[in-house]
Amino acid sequence: MKKILLTLLLTFFSFSLLADEKPGRFFKDQPDVNDDYQIHFIYFLAKNTKDKERDINGWIEKQVKKTDDLFFELTGNKQRFKLDRRKDGKLDISFARMDRKARRGGWNVNYPDYYLQKIGFNNPKKLYLSFTDASSGDGGQMGPHHGYIFIGKASGQIDKISVHELLHGLGFAMPCSKGQQRGAHLGSGILGPDLQKKLGKAIYNHGDPTCPDLKDSVYLTPTSDNPFDPLPIACALSQKVRGYPPGNFEIPARYTHKKLLKGRKNEWCTFGVYPNAKLEWFKKWKE
Repeated sequence: MKKILLTLLLTFFSFSLLADEKPGRFFKDQPDVNDDYQIHFIYFLAKNTKDKERDINGWIEKQVKKTDDLFFELTGNKQRFKLDRRKDGKLDISFARMDRKARRGGWNVNYPDYYLQKIGFNNPKKLYLSFTDASSGDGGQMGPHHGYIFIGKASGQIDKISVHELLHGLGFAMPCSKGQQRGAHLGSGILGPDLQKKLGKAIYNHGDPTCPDLKDSVYLTPTSDNPFDPLPIACALSQKVRGYPPGNFEIPARYTHKKLLKGRKNEWCTFGVYPNAKLEWFKKWKE
């Protein structure tokens, strides 16, 4: 009986994967135009989530443009995000379907991060932002390397929430950012609870060389003369607090702020969760 049920489940999942194959859809990151740092976008569905074709009907491309335009405005028309584009100039958007069901009431993103890295979205020079129709109690979540916009919950504020989450992916607010609170948030601005349309001097052009400044991120263009990569900083802090992930990560020597070097209690970095995770960590994600 168990063998029959397993066969039926595998057959159903195979049919789902075949149904996901549609003209204009890419299941892998397409060849890059250059070797620069980039933000890659994914239309990511759980095993039981309906496909609304947002990767191929222009929906994600439209939302990304709104997000990038908003960020440009917030920087005083000085910088934009570095977006991953195909050689034909179009935004590179991938499709992925998870092999487990979505969790209701809020995601713990360790399994989605694990799954996406497992199927190839694991470039350390890229941030991955996934748009998903899976349900969640949050509008978005993001840490170093991977993030998620829950379309149903974020509706009406997708551009602001996308900027908010991408800033988390870029490491902000840093432990040394003035006014940092509630993890990586601020009391006001786009990283505040009301998503006000401003960055604030706490993170952008703050003038303190001992603490990372958003304008110097490698993921922004034009690129700063003295850029930094947020991933090694986040993973070095996570190693200090959690002893994870494995690898050699270092905070650039120029950043000497005591609050940054100390880190926070909830520092985390899931880069390298595949292949180093144990599947028992993901018991709450139902197959």
